[in-house]
Amino acid sequence: MVTFQCRDCCHDNAHPSRRRTVFERVLLPLLLLRPVRCEHCLRRQYVTVLCRVQERRQRSQSKGRLAA
Repeated sequence: MVTFQCRDCCHDNAHPSRRRTVFERVLLPLLLLRPVRCEHCLRRQYVTVLCRVQERRQRSQSKGRLAA
């Protein structure tokens, strides 16, 4: 398994990024690539599906809601 390393900041923490365009939804899987985002510099880049990245953290459901 390949480990992630950011091309800009060289950190190794990243999480999967949402697929935005038709290119990312259709063509990237055919090329065995996926979008990821570096957790340190927030740069978005494409890596092979064999690259190990962290799972996306869940946001708190109560964040942004007004208390009753």
